[in-house]
Amino acid sequence: MSIEDRMSEVEADVAEMKELLDKALRPKVKDMLTINLRKMETDLINLREQKDQQDSRLKTEGGSGTESAVKPAAKASSTHIIPDSQIKDYSWDQSERFVKLYLTNLPDLGQVNQDAVKTKFTDQSLEIRVENYKGKNLVFSINKTCHKINPEKSYHKVKSDYLLVFICKHNPGSSWSHFTYADKVKSDASKMSAGGGGAADTKGLEDKDDPSAGIMNMMKKLYDEGDDEMKRTIAKAWTEGQQKKMDM
Repeated sequence: MSIEDRMSEVEADVAEMKELLDKALRPKVKDMLTINLRKMETDLINLREQKDQQDSRLKTEGGSGTESAVKPAAKASSTHIIPDSQIKDYSWDQSERFVKLYLTNLPDLGQVNQDAVKTKFTDQSLEIRVENYKGKNLVFSINKTCHKINPEKSYHKVKSDYLLVFICKHNPGSSWSHFTYADKVKSDASKMSAGGGGAADTKGLEDKDDPSAGIMNMMKKLYDEGDDEMKRTIAKAWTEGQQKKMDM
């Protein structure tokens, strides 16, 4: 089955699941339907990303047939694209002024051209690229950090086998509980779905007769307004929290 067919199937399932959720009356039934709906929506997001990657790859591999026929050797050379590879191994700690990010398991990184390492910071995001490292472009990005940062004073250092990034805190002396905002939301969601804490975060949203309704409303708001990464994080956290409750 092609990606397009799978997307159509999941889209139909999502639409029908939403109809069932609208008709459901029992709280537990609503919770179960919500969990499955979030799983389906996460699957749909992943399929759309696969489709975008496939379209991009086909577009890159395409080109003028006439040009290829006339100059096949030159065309082959010009269409050689260095693939991107996500950096997955990292750790972090913090000092009074900086959050220090360690991108590890990068043998011989110290031998690359310094200009090949590019960093981009905003007030609450960062993107790092190491171009043409062992035949790949290494990429690491955080769409939203846990707290605001100072882009102008953030910088990096290339070590022999890892990259050290100094992320300057917007408020020196503050303590970060998590590195990414998504991790913080996941932690808060797990606590709330398990029935613990979260009272301060749900202020103004809680229903006096049913506190869980306030939590559901807050999670729905975060989910609806978040990007794809946020949706996946919330769906995973919510699912794990509900499954823990069912196992108790």
